[in-house]
Amino acid sequence: MNTAGRRAEIISILMVRRRITAKELAEEFNVTVRTIQNDIQALSLGFPIYTRQGGDGGIFVGDNYKPYMNTLTPLELKVLHEMYGLADGIHKKVLFQLIRKYGPDKLEL
Repeated sequence: MNTAGRRAEIISILMVRRRITAKELAEEFNVTVRTIQNDIQALSLGFPIYTRQGGDGGIFVGDNYKPYMNTLTPLELKVLHEMYGLADGIHKKVLFQLIRKYGPDKLEL
């Protein structure tokens, strides 16, 4: 895997796991920890990635990072919002998650 592919995969891993260590990434990609540190430094220029030292440390992606934000059209958002108002139970919960994942950050429901 080339550098660009590895870095894209690191972002994907962080999106799912939210936290991982450089050692775990190095083992997963069969590269050195220093290579992962270079990747994280490069990625942090374009993504809200940060590191923390210590027992509960590691590499993190900011909670506010939503790569799919604002991908809904205004009409799609309006229809989902209307459906949300009519839904209940698990349907309401899933609609809420979809709107938060793909819609604008400050949408009032």
